[in-house]
Amino acid sequence: MKIRTFFLIIGLGLLIPISAFGETISRVKLGAFDYVPFYTEEKEGDIQGIAADVAGELFRQMDMETETALYPLKRLLQNLERGNTDAVMILIRTPERETFLHFTVPIITVRGLIWSAADRKGGAVEFEKLEDLKPYRIGATLGYSYGADFDAVLKTMPYVDTASSDILNYKKLAADRIDIFPGNEIVAKGIFKNHPEFKGKFVHSRKSFIEWPLHMGISRKSGLAARLPEINRILSELRDNGFIENAVKKYTE
Repeated sequence: MKIRTFFLIIGLGLLIPISAFGETISRVKLGAFDYVPFYTEEKEGDIQGIAADVAGELFRQMDMETETALYPLKRLLQNLERGNTDAVMILIRTPERETFLHFTVPIITVRGLIWSAADRKGGAVEFEKLEDLKPYRIGATLGYSYGADFDAVLKTMPYVDTASSDILNYKKLAADRIDIFPGNEIVAKGIFKNHPEFKGKFVHSRKSFIEWPLHMGISRKSGLAARLPEINRILSELRDNGFIENAVKKYTE
């Protein structure tokens, strides 16, 4: 069934977004997933993090109430596709996801860097091309993609040691069980902030192996999609006025 969004005109030109089923969007159902420091669930179900701070300011300016629920990523994407969740604040844009989501302007761009132990002889591991990393013992997190190019090279590396989380990989790096680990810069710094024992233990390559623009994703079945131009304007302002940069610093420094 084709979904359309309509507008109800009230008074002096006030536009209120309405879903295809005639439901006014006054309270936004936001989805989150386990992605520290963008999202983290605190005691009593309170969800905090970079994305939560940005969402709070965005919808404050839009004068809209929100409720946020934490899901496994796969289930969250299903909810967005079905229209059970209106939006997710931080997500990588892919062609598959574009079939059921509208994506906003980029909110932030994160770098994938090669991390090594700070006390490694010779300092940080540098590289010109990904194949330069083959001689090293590399760690990887199960279920993660490091981009198509890196994933392809990873399959050809002679020594790959996997773990269930980034934290475990950094522990192995500190214990000299692996030489290098490909990690998201902001995620890494968020982990280091929450684990003081990691302070000063790691260095990273100057060059990134990939850069990920992160966007807000809005369900194509949500009436919130009608306010996409306004959302893009506010997010651009939050990026330009330093709000997003300060939110990153709050959870990583």
